[in-house]
Amino acid sequence: MALAVPAPLWPKPMHPYEIAQTLRRQGKDSSTKINYGSLHTVVQNLQKHGFVEVTDVERQGDRPERTVYGITEAGRQETAEWMPDLVAFPAKEYPIFETALSLLGVLHPGGVGPRLPRRDQEGRAARHRGVEGVP
Repeated sequence: MALAVPAPLWPKPMHPYEIAQTLRRQGKDSSTKINYGSLHTVVQNLQKHGFVEVTDVERQGDRPERTVYGITEAGRQETAEWMPDLVAFPAKEYPIFETALSLLGVLHPGGVGPRLPRRDQEGRAARHRGVEGVP
């Protein structure tokens, strides 16, 4: 979920409820194990590590305040560095590759294509070594 949360923040800052709505609307819950009950904890952990930051605190009428978070430059860099590896290297956790594919929009298009042949090579090597769970 730490990978899925920053992706909706690339275009604009959001509060956690809006992040959850965006992930649902985009169908990310079908490719990523998303526990909406722990979304605030994930956002707080990302903030603690400097990947997201508070950009605003909103209040509408008598409603409670809502903290709005935006992705930091460090968060963009971490995601951009993490995503190519998720695309390139096969892993036993099939959902992680599907998650990476569903979030490719955060990467520059030229950074994805060159990684796919590497993934294929890594997958062939893993199959040759008899690594369990690699298709």
